[in-house]
Amino acid sequence: MSILKKDHIVGAGSGALAGGVAGAALGAVVAGPPGMAVGAVAGVALGASAGDRIAESRDRRENLGHFQQIFHSMPYYIAGHDWHDYAPAYRYGIDTYASHGGQPFAQAESVLQGGWEAHSRFGSRLNWQQARPAVEHAWRSLDEALHKTEHVTPAQS
Repeated sequence: MSILKKDHIVGAGSGALAGGVAGAALGAVVAGPPGMAVGAVAGVALGASAGDRIAESRDRRENLGHFQQIFHSMPYYIAGHDWHDYAPAYRYGIDTYASHGGQPFAQAESVLQGGWEAHSRFGSRLNWQQARPAVEHAWRSLDEALHKTEHVTPAQS
């Protein structure tokens, strides 16, 4: 079972439990024992749905789907490497953009390289020179998306 599925099961289960308890308590106050039963059922259903949505929203891989589809066709792709080598580079680009994205990639590169090497390449087989284009690709994608939304007027959205 994938980590994603496990996270969703845990999220839905936790939400169902919390929702069931809250629904039962509310139902008991409003309508006594019959209300407690109905409230518990409704709370479980709503809680499970909410828990699953929360788990989905916390899925850190959602931003990588596009990159996973195209990485092997990019000019920087190195034959013999797979998604497990490139995913950490794209993820690193996305994650570091949040803290360093206000400056040009070239200006932040030495800090990024140090972080890549200090964290043992995040499990990737790519050294910095090999990972750099994928990290920069993620940065440029975020830059483009950010600038695109800045130029959209309320009438266009």
